[in-house]
Parts: sequence; C-alpha cells; structure tokens
Amino acid sequence: MRKSMIAAASLMMVVGGVMSARAERLMSDQKAIKEMLPGAVTTDKVVKQASAEDLAAIKKELGGTLTANGHKEPDPKEFDFYIGMKDGKKTGVAVMEHQPGKWGMIGFAIGLDAATGKITNMAVTTMNEKRGRPISLRSFLKQFFGKDSKAPFEVGKDVDAVAGATISTNAAAFAAREAAVLYQHYYLSK
Repeated sequence: MRKSMIAAASLMMVVGGVMSARAERLMSDQKAIKEMLPGAVTTDKVVKQASAEDLAAIKKELGGTLTANGHKEPDPKEFDFYIGMKDGKKTGVAVMEHQPGKWGMIGFAIGLDAATGKITNMAVTTMNEKRGRPISLRSFLKQFFGKDSKAPFEVGKDVDAVAGATISTNAAAFAAREAAVLYQHYYLSK
C-alpha cells in the first residue's frame, strides 16, 4: 500500500512538472499578428534567410547574442516577417519572437511601423512565468512603443522593470529590440 502511494505521488509530481513546464497560451499567433497589423486587408509572410553575414551583423547589434539571457542557442536559418498590406501598400510589419524566461520560453508579437521600424504594438502570446505575469499587461508593454533599433532598451534606464520579475522584464526588452534590429537589418538598411 505504501509503495503504491509513493508511486502515485511520484507520478503526480512528474505529471505536474511536465504540465507546469508547458507554456500557457495567452493569444494565438494568428490573432496576435492581426492585432499587430491594424488596418491591414491582407498579410504576407516573408521569410528572410539568415546567412552567416546576416547573423554576425545582427548579433553585433544585439551585443553578441540572440537571447536575452546570453545562453548559446542554435542559430536560426531564417526569420519570418508578416507584412500587412492595404491598397498595395505596407501598413505595418509583425515579428513573432521567443525569449527564455525563468520558467520557460515567452512568446511575443511585436508590431512595427513599415516606414520607420518603430514599435507600434506588442503582446505576449505564451508564457509560464510565475512572477513575470505583469509583462503581459498593456500598461507594461506600452513603454516599448515608439522605440526603434537605435534605442538602448536598458532595464532600469529606458525600460521600467517589473519587481521580482527581472528575467521576464529582460526577455520582453530583448524581444522588442531584436524585432526592431531584424527589421532594420533586412528592410531599412538595404
């Protein structure tokens, strides 16, 4: 009897651990892209290949890494951009970004002005952060609006931190900056 209770408790811990490791979906990617591109009649997905030269330039701009925590991750082979169109003109651009949080990956959708590359909107799509939940609030995310790839995105300087959620705050700031840098690199610098 005791062995079966221990086995059941162990199974519950394993299942609970697996379930808690799964990110909570706050918004579907499709809904997030639509929200990032208000006024768009159609959306075109454009895939940009990530050459070694592209990655080197992007990493240099981002401080040598593609992750908020600086951990070495496999380099992506491509980057996706969602271009909002209306009457044959770009209405905006959306980038889907993922950054490591304390308890798992955090998904972000970042909207950018097509002409300037400035952030126009931002949302959290997935997360499993225990103390970082406030980063998904619009009141937190609005601080990134109007920033472009040249903004410092420094927590404690031009980015207000969420108390007790330093990792989540850094993930949000890095995701916003990376989206702006990617758009600058692939569209505005060419």
